[in-house]
Amino acid sequence: MIWNYFKIAWRTFWKNRTISLVNVLGLAIGLVVTLLIVLYVAHEYSYDRFHANGRRIVKVELRHEEGERSFSAPTMSYRFGEKVKAACPGVDDFARLTEKGFNSKLIQSDADHKAFESDFRFADPGFLRLFSFQLLKGDPKTVLTRPATVVLTERMARKYFGDADPLGKTILYDKAHRLQVVGVVKNPPFNSSIQFDFLGDMTTHRAIERNWHAGFLGEKKADEIQESVGTGGSYETYFLLSARTTTHDIEQKIPSLLSKEEMIKDGRDRYRLYPLFDYHFRVQNLTYKRVGIFSVVGGLILLLALINYVSLTTARSIIRAKEIGIRKVVGAARKALVVQFYLESALYVTLAFCLAMLIFTVLQPVFCNTLQITIDPNFLTSPFFLIPTAGFFILSILLSGSYPALLLSGFSPIQSLKGKFSAAGSALRIRKGLTVFQFTVSIALMIGSILIKNQLDLFLQKDLGIDRERVVTVHLDPEDGLDKYSKAIRAEINQLKGVESVAASTLLMYGPFSSSWQLKRMDGKKEVIATTYTVDAEFIETMNIKWAIAPRKGLDWATTNQIVLNESAAKQLGVDPKNYEQSLDLGRGMTKTVVGVVKDFNFMTMAYGIAPMALFVGSDTTFRDYLYIKLAKGAPTSETLASIQQVYDRYKTAKPFSYAFLDQTYRQLYVNELSMGKIILALTGFAILIACLGLFGLAAFTAEQRTKEIGVRKVLGASVTNIVRLLSVDFLKLVLISIGIATPIAGYVMKNWLQDFAYKVELSWWVFALAGSLAVFIAFLTVSFQSVKAALMNPVTSLRSE
Repeated sequence: MIWNYFKIAWRTFWKNRTISLVNVLGLAIGLVVTLLIVLYVAHEYSYDRFHANGRRIVKVELRHEEGERSFSAPTMSYRFGEKVKAACPGVDDFARLTEKGFNSKLIQSDADHKAFESDFRFADPGFLRLFSFQLLKGDPKTVLTRPATVVLTERMARKYFGDADPLGKTILYDKAHRLQVVGVVKNPPFNSSIQFDFLGDMTTHRAIERNWHAGFLGEKKADEIQESVGTGGSYETYFLLSARTTTHDIEQKIPSLLSKEEMIKDGRDRYRLYPLFDYHFRVQNLTYKRVGIFSVVGGLILLLALINYVSLTTARSIIRAKEIGIRKVVGAARKALVVQFYLESALYVTLAFCLAMLIFTVLQPVFCNTLQITIDPNFLTSPFFLIPTAGFFILSILLSGSYPALLLSGFSPIQSLKGKFSAAGSALRIRKGLTVFQFTVSIALMIGSILIKNQLDLFLQKDLGIDRERVVTVHLDPEDGLDKYSKAIRAEINQLKGVESVAASTLLMYGPFSSSWQLKRMDGKKEVIATTYTVDAEFIETMNIKWAIAPRKGLDWATTNQIVLNESAAKQLGVDPKNYEQSLDLGRGMTKTVVGVVKDFNFMTMAYGIAPMALFVGSDTTFRDYLYIKLAKGAPTSETLASIQQVYDRYKTAKPFSYAFLDQTYRQLYVNELSMGKIILALTGFAILIACLGLFGLAAFTAEQRTKEIGVRKVLGASVTNIVRLLSVDFLKLVLISIGIATPIAGYVMKNWLQDFAYKVELSWWVFALAGSLAVFIAFLTVSFQSVKAALMNPVTSLRSE
């Protein structure tokens, strides 16, 4: 019996090949989009869920609030974790992990195997107890317990030791520390929030950190920092909570563990514990929004594809009515007919799914590259991907088959054989409603795509108040010793032909790292947390930053206690423009004198407003890690960069010369928004294509049904234009209705989306007019193809076929 159902379904498919192929193609496109969205959403949701203890692991952060602004300090002091563990019975275990270093470190196993690495981190022995990173070699009870030891990932073991067993061998860390390899761990999966290539023991790191602090602050201060509990540190701290302990219980306990000097002040600071499973979404807020947007849009596009199937299937109900009537007369039960139509739906969906998998295989690398995500190959066979994929496959069969099965199986056999259908009118209204829905979604996505593009253009083209054109940045890595020669390198580069000027800074503008200081007036009445850059005296002029209050003439930049504020910081601190040379307290016994105020400029993403900012200005370029090299107008870029590299290479650096244009660095701030814009544009294209396929199928069916009418009209003198207008106008009316529905919906959604940005485009009328015009034009082209084809048919042939 089942085999007979499949044979009937296949014969029906083959008999109506054009409509059937349109159905399969539409379903395939919808399923491809769904599979790609499922891949992305499932991968984001799966972050850190491979840890066996993941539900009980939390990460601690210090949250500081200042007015409407808030800041997070993700790292704690060394003693913080053990102090909380000792005082809180609800904490079963804890682990510390050093944050990723600002600069890469030179790692060497022998003369032929050395490289600068950025993912060298130090951890407690408890790190491998809390987290389920698989130890492939080594004793899990002793790894990271002895000083001067290290654990490598598989890729690093192969990189530095080839196929040889690395256990017992040594590597040289940062040119000075010999570490013995005591373990090899499986590479962390890409859906892990914690990434590393090396895990060194914590004892070694403590000694390195103390020596560093002692060199700058003295022995006594270095010891105080190491023993502190509540002040900031460089350790990501994780707790394993007992089953009945809540994060609130521990958060309430922490303040009582701090000394009086370390007490949280003014109620603006709070220690917060975040569940590990939520941490990826909480840290990457844009990821959370992107998952939500893609999920909704992906679901809508799959729904559009299913609507095509339902619409085209019910449109052919008149043709299949006699078949249903005859089958009922000879004894077919309604249940058997329902099964028949569900099997037909299963056939269409299965064919579409197979085609979708082929397209998915081709598009997956492009999709991941656009979103700049990396997915482990074995993730495609994990339950995170397979279960929702199977669910959507079954759901597609049920949704696409339910309405046709219930509608067609319900036809009365007598009315079917007589050609009278009570359901025809309602089916026609439903088809029109589905077409309106399809184009409503497509037009709304078109409006959204145009506005997203306009918003991104605003970000990338707006004047920032700082010159980022023709500026090349070169990193002088302190680990390579080049920062000590920055003054000499800068002087040589400044003499090169094609170089207009050179400046220096400790940080990369628009880069991944930033520095902040709490600035206070000496009277203590006002204070502000400001983003800070330590720069040389030429930085302001080289970057073409405008003065709001210029420093007095003859100011000696050689002193080290001078600070320049931006207008936002000066306003919040109440700096008097007529008497701006006043001192500010920076804490730790440091004071600086305000010598000037620059006009506000964007030094971070334009998604936010301009925050307080301060420049520590001095003439000494020692320990300035970045050179800002402005190229002269019209200078040959490649030749000038080659000359700069020659200067760089003369200092015998181990790290290869690299550079970045500042405008490209700025563009990287919006890499997530740009990738999202590209994907939304592609999804809009898919939605339009699916809607057009549905419209094409309905137009083809309508033209087929009205073949005799068209022949009669042509015999009576109707022109091709009249026939095209006759067949097109009903469909274009539906598109116009869609425009009327989509415009306010898209306007409301995009208005809310734009509220997240400090700088935003206006909801101009032309955006809606353009999207509507494009929809009408695309729909007209789709329908007119079938209309013209029908209008050009020989009326003799049309009437003879009837």
